[in-house]
Amino acid sequence: TAPSHHQPHHNIITMKTPFASAFVGFTASRFDPHLGIGSRRMPQRSESHCAEKEDPDCHDENVSRRSLLHSAGLTIAGTVTAGPLSALFRFLGADSDSANVGGVNAVNAMGLVQFPCEPGELTNTYHMMRAGESGLEAEGILSTNPLFLTNREDALTDLGTAQVEEVCNDLMSKGINPSVVKYSLAAKCIDTANIVATTMMVGRNRIVPEFTFMDPRGAGLWDGKPLASTEAAIWAMDAAEAGDEGRDGKPPPTDDGTANETLFEQVIRLRQLMSVLETQYSGDTILLIFPDGTSPALLSCLISGIPLKNVHALNFMPGELREDVTVENSLELLKERLSSPRYSEVLSEGKDELSHLRNEHKEMLLAEKNSHDLLIGAKPKQSVPPKQRVPTPNVQSRRAFGDNDETLRPDIFSAGAVGTMGALVMWRADEDDSDKSDTKIESKPAPVPMPMLAYANSEGASMFEHPISEGTSVFEHPITSSLALPEGNFYASASTIPMTDTSAISASSNVFEDVPVVSKRDRIEAAEKAMEEYLSQDDGGDAWLTSMQDIAME
Repeated sequence: TAPSHHQPHHNIITMKTPFASAFVGFTASRFDPHLGIGSRRMPQRSESHCAEKEDPDCHDENVSRRSLLHSAGLTIAGTVTAGPLSALFRFLGADSDSANVGGVNAVNAMGLVQFPCEPGELTNTYHMMRAGESGLEAEGILSTNPLFLTNREDALTDLGTAQVEEVCNDLMSKGINPSVVKYSLAAKCIDTANIVATTMMVGRNRIVPEFTFMDPRGAGLWDGKPLASTEAAIWAMDAAEAGDEGRDGKPPPTDDGTANETLFEQVIRLRQLMSVLETQYSGDTILLIFPDGTSPALLSCLISGIPLKNVHALNFMPGELREDVTVENSLELLKERLSSPRYSEVLSEGKDELSHLRNEHKEMLLAEKNSHDLLIGAKPKQSVPPKQRVPTPNVQSRRAFGDNDETLRPDIFSAGAVGTMGALVMWRADEDDSDKSDTKIESKPAPVPMPMLAYANSEGASMFEHPISEGTSVFEHPITSSLALPEGNFYASASTIPMTDTSAISASSNVFEDVPVVSKRDRIEAAEKAMEEYLSQDDGGDAWLTSMQDIAME
């Protein structure tokens, strides 16, 4: 018979009578297309026995035991799966509205949670809570950067601790004890979870942190601004621009690592959160602790199918708890909040603040552009050549090779000629100076006084007070120079002091002493020799051992 109207099309045909089911099982056992059991027989006991009958399909021989057992097994299996036992199983525990194969219910596998959720679709009970008041919230600072959520500046204040303790006492008075506590890694959420675990005696193995999916929505450039006014501006932006799916309405970006997100980007994280919880737990009472008020409100809208432009009407206050969030109670609360005059007042204030924040952002961008132009400079305007301008031969040749830049290329040949002439003039002047200098040195050698070190005392009386013994120099190698100090003394009591004896001046251009170049092999040999000398030195170890031996002998 065909399946009933409430059964899926993939169910197999069930047999209503045991005789029909047994017949099907026996027929399947006798004519198995894979095993060919229907044609399997024992070897003939006598070739002449069938030859006398001249019958090619002689059936007088016995069936083997293996074939008999296989046929019986298939008959029993067919009777069980398609006969009265199947009807009995279906009568005892089958659900007529569920998908089943052969009368046996299929497993309801959970995967990615799809929003909105139908009543009874979620397998767990969810209580949503916002962490108590934190230090930054008490100071009125908006903080959404995930990198700074764990700072102790954002931990619970005394008021926040009292708010969480009050929530715990209220849950215990109602007989609600969560089996799983899922909390964000924000400092205030960690403190809230610890208070819940201690007060309500929830095991530490059931206090589960969430690293990413419960992060607040990134405010971008508006992060760190005054909390009340900036939050009102975000509410007004979402109400006017977000739409039903929250794909529009984004704060301006920044370069400090704070994300600027739409509501839809936060929806992705919340869907992942619920999918993990629905696959990891079943039948549990889960308490979700969020660091902000928008995240639990957004999750309530997703479960209930509420347009996301109205998400802030369900915003949570610090320390607020909502028990067993469902479609019905979320819709009732939305009607109440949308008609609230306070919500309309916040949106009105937020529109003005949103306009102010966006104008401030435009002014900042304009200031950055102006400063950039001042640092780099405006590009010079290219002059328009006259219409009757005739290019020179050099310009024509450059254009022939694809070079049209006429204003920025100097004449290389002219510059080279000028440079060559200048070099010749300087070379001639150097020769004249060197001839005069050599003549002066040879005709009138300067006296060689005792070299002295320059020294300036506190009174400025003399700059040269400390003599140096003969044969020594303040430099490692003597330096020769053809320049003589002026005869006049412009220091306090200093006389003309040449650097070295002018008689040692040579015409050679090398004024430094030549140092012989040591080859790499010589350096290696010198290093090995120095190491051997160092290792062969007596370090006193033998004497110490001898003294210790004498002491031991005594």
